[in-house]
Amino acid sequence: MPEPEQDPREHLAHRLHESDDLPAGPAKCEALERVARSADAAGLVDLGVAARLVLVNAYREIRRYDLMLTPFAWLRATEARHPEAFDEWAVHQFTWMHKWLPTGLLGDPRFTLEQITALVDQLEQRYRLHGYSPHPVHDKRRAVAHHIGDTAAADAHFAAWRGAEPDDMSDCPACVVDSQVGYFVSRERFPEAIAVARSVLDEPSDCAEQPHGVLASLIEAYLATGRLDDAARAHLVSYRVVRGTPQGRSALHAHLRFCAITDNAERGMEILADNLDVLADPPSPKVLQEFAAAAALLLSRVPDRADRRFTVGEVELDGEALRVFCAEEATATAAAFDKRNGTDAVSERVRTTLELNDVGPVLVAVPGAAVAVPVESRAVDQVAAAELACAAVESGQVLTGVRLLGEVGSEAGLPEGLAARVAAHRQRFQRVDDPTVAAEQMLQHQVRLTEAGEPVVAARVHHLLAGLWRMAGQPDRAMSHAQLAIAEGTTLGDAITVVYGHLASVDLLSADDPAAAGASLDAAEEVATAAAPEFLGAARDARAEMVASGGDVAAALAIVEGLLDGVSTWPESTLLRLTGHRARLLANLGRLEESAEWFDRLVARCRTSPGPWLADSLLQYAVLIDQGGVAADNLPTLLDAASAARTYLPPIGAAQACLHLSAGYLATGRALEAAETLEEALRLVPSSATEMRTEIHYRLAMACRALGEHTPAETHLSAVIATSPTDDAFLGHLFYQLGEVRMNLGALPDAGLAFEDSAAHWRKADNPVAASESLVQLAHARGLVDLEAGLSYLDEAESLATNSDDALDHLADAAGFRAALLAHHEHYEQALEANAAAEKLAVRLGNQDWHAFLACRAARLHLDLDNPTMAESEARRATALLSEEPDPQTLGVVLGTLARTLEEQGKPVESDPLVKSLTDRLDNS
Repeated sequence: MPEPEQDPREHLAHRLHESDDLPAGPAKCEALERVARSADAAGLVDLGVAARLVLVNAYREIRRYDLMLTPFAWLRATEARHPEAFDEWAVHQFTWMHKWLPTGLLGDPRFTLEQITALVDQLEQRYRLHGYSPHPVHDKRRAVAHHIGDTAAADAHFAAWRGAEPDDMSDCPACVVDSQVGYFVSRERFPEAIAVARSVLDEPSDCAEQPHGVLASLIEAYLATGRLDDAARAHLVSYRVVRGTPQGRSALHAHLRFCAITDNAERGMEILADNLDVLADPPSPKVLQEFAAAAALLLSRVPDRADRRFTVGEVELDGEALRVFCAEEATATAAAFDKRNGTDAVSERVRTTLELNDVGPVLVAVPGAAVAVPVESRAVDQVAAAELACAAVESGQVLTGVRLLGEVGSEAGLPEGLAARVAAHRQRFQRVDDPTVAAEQMLQHQVRLTEAGEPVVAARVHHLLAGLWRMAGQPDRAMSHAQLAIAEGTTLGDAITVVYGHLASVDLLSADDPAAAGASLDAAEEVATAAAPEFLGAARDARAEMVASGGDVAAALAIVEGLLDGVSTWPESTLLRLTGHRARLLANLGRLEESAEWFDRLVARCRTSPGPWLADSLLQYAVLIDQGGVAADNLPTLLDAASAARTYLPPIGAAQACLHLSAGYLATGRALEAAETLEEALRLVPSSATEMRTEIHYRLAMACRALGEHTPAETHLSAVIATSPTDDAFLGHLFYQLGEVRMNLGALPDAGLAFEDSAAHWRKADNPVAASESLVQLAHARGLVDLEAGLSYLDEAESLATNSDDALDHLADAAGFRAALLAHHEHYEQALEANAAAEKLAVRLGNQDWHAFLACRAARLHLDLDNPTMAESEARRATALLSEEPDPQTLGVVLGTLARTLEEQGKPVESDPLVKSLTDRLDNS
């Protein structure tokens, strides 16, 4: 038989309800438009009203106020003809929505001021008709006056708005504050803006638009008053909440301007690139004008903008063309507004934006590249300066050599051999992003040196090439150059080249052929002892590295200490190597304070001539700080390391520095900055660096959890699990974290699977206590639906915890949740028994507040059993169990339960002495 047709009302109501799950955007609007048309066709006027009210809100979500006009007109006409189709909810919603059109259409110059003023008049009439306060009306008149530049009228309406009594038609208190902050900022009354915002920033808000809306409005005020750190945090918090959302597009200009004038242009360029669709398909001309002006300002701070490419709609533009386009769009749109308004107020705002001055560097989360200190120019003999620089580098005095190379201007005018040496040494000290490219470039310098009659320097280049090819993953080519260094150095009689060649061979052989590496090291020491004693320290340091790799770190340290504490004066290259090695060995031995002292010495030496060696020394220091668990006390050093790495190291080095910097942020409770830093690391690290990517994903998951960003936390935890770790304890931890994230997302079946996997891995890791904890959570995930399954998991959890001496708290958790689960399934008598067992464990644990909570639960269970007298007794017992400074949430639960027991018996509540006492304690907590 054919299935009966579904009732049209039921079908359309279901479709309307389904739209709640759609994200804000055109698809949601189209779905609601179809529901509205279908309701009209079916003659269901009330459903047509409901659909259009939801549709108007959907247009507001994407800030398309112009599209509201059609459903608004239909609703007005229908309200006049069929008032019965508007129930109490519909009347309230429609009245509320009347606030949106005036200021929404104010942002579109196609609508005249007369039309907008008429809409404000209609709003006032409707509110008067329904008995509402004119509070929002004053705000709309203030907005219109401010837009056209009538500051006297705007100030008057602003005063009237603040003086009027808010009511049910006023925006929520937090959004009212946001509007007031925005107005104070527009009038450059920055201290007042900051002061009025305090109520929203100090107290949590239920509003979905706050506090990030207030924070975005405050950025300019913070910058203007020198509160740069507050401005950075306001930018971070507010942008992170709205990024990628339609609602966030109207605030993007504030973030672009912030990045432009605080030396965060690269961050701003990322925001711009992610939101170029605003230029092609803006929600309103006002948003276009503000976004374009801020984008033009930002692009003006990017020196290489002409080399960058952007796509706006279907048009390809370079950065300079985009800057011009944005400036013209902002100016033209402002002119259209001013033509409508008969003033120049909007154009003046655009001009002000385009001419904003920098406020100076502001650290957001990840420091930018360090600014190179220019070498003071002075008249020098270029040939003599070049000779001194090259001689210093070639004798191992690398820091001195680099400093002297900075004094050498162009190679033009130098003798060819000297020019070739200068060019080769400059190449040597360049940042290496791609070792293959760097090796090919160094080969060209070697050829030039040979042709210029500099065979010794050309021969020494082989050890540099060996290192570059090793970095590039080509060991055979690397070994070939190491052997060439030995051969050519021997032929030329240059012991230094021979030592370099043998040490390069040691680096290549140590992992796969320790015996051959040892032979090369013996040869290096022999040659250095006989003919190049100044390089003996480097050879013996390599010996220390070999000893340490064999497991005898203390012996290796003794070698290094002897070299540093002896009377020999080593070249700078050897001193740097020994100092860093001593710091690392001390760290390996757990002597962290001594290690930090030697890292400080290393960094101080490197700072005399900044370059990749400075970044590398700071990065080694950052590893110690991170792994030593002292990141909270060393955040400045971690920031320094990130800045130097971005300046002198390839992307993977900068990514590693960001990873270590995140430890400092996490250790100081700055999860937001940690997340931003780790996201930067994830962008920088190559896909081939799987171990580092895994660590970044893990820390990012933890940061997102701390921020309440559960969906990205799930993504990052899943990425770690996908790498198939083999450590069962780590997997147990990962799946537990994943389960908790999924619980927070309301995905209980998926959470159950994660907790099940967690318990299984903890069993394999022989950690019954952790397995017990996972099983309690598994009971939570599945027991709310299936009581038998939940109780079974709790039985198993209690069994595992009972057999462990240090798991009393886990046993208590299981007992406590058993009571909650039984109560959830309305088995109140059994729940009371389980709750009593949990109370005994709370006594053993000495946890007063939890004991009070359990007594309070007993009171609620007696209420469920229709025994209010016993419930009151238990509630009063719970009160007596509270600690002197109880958790406010527990205190609130006890107070609420006691009040309910009194209400159930018809007893006075507010006058009860204990209720009064608890209320006072809660107010003062």
